[in-house]
Amino acid sequence: MVYDISRPLDMHTPVYPGDPPFDRTVIHSMREGAGYNLSTLRMSAHIGTHVDAPYHFIDTGLRIDEIPPERWISSAVVVEVSGIPLMDSEHFRNAGLRPGDSVLLKSNTNRAPDAHPDDFHAISTDAARWLVERGVNIIGIDALSIEQYHDPSFPVHQILLGAGVLILEGLHLDDVPAGRYTLFVAPLLITGGDGAPARALLMTE
Repeated sequence: MVYDISRPLDMHTPVYPGDPPFDRTVIHSMREGAGYNLSTLRMSAHIGTHVDAPYHFIDTGLRIDEIPPERWISSAVVVEVSGIPLMDSEHFRNAGLRPGDSVLLKSNTNRAPDAHPDDFHAISTDAARWLVERGVNIIGIDALSIEQYHDPSFPVHQILLGAGVLILEGLHLDDVPAGRYTLFVAPLLITGGDGAPARALLMTE
């Protein structure tokens, strides 16, 4: 079975406070007599379901087009954590993680996708360091950000991206049971990009 865990890009797609919203402008329309349909897109690189490349917070880090393609396909564990506003390493110790795994956190089920980041669950710096030590490939979450909104120094991003762990935010995991899957992530190949919108799929193993 395949789960599409991406959020659609449209005028309703939530954005991180201060980021530009998604805009699709129709340039040519067959309904209006044109020979084809054509539109332009305007958006943040970190809108909807998207990847944070290390360069997002590490000036010498890999940019989106420099990340080896094999990293976008991996074994992944969906960990369901509910009622925990700030997740520590203890919440992952029994998940059966192996080096190279990706970890997807189902922690914001049934929350409005456009809720303010203050209302979303996130992971602690302790959890970030623990996941780095376990050799995690990608850490994903069903929220606008992997960490709490109120810390302007972004320590969780610094820890993960500084260690080369990729971040996948804005997932839709409401219908996905906890367990092990194969994860496929396809971010846009943006030259020099600090991040990119992505299509993310989970396949049962």
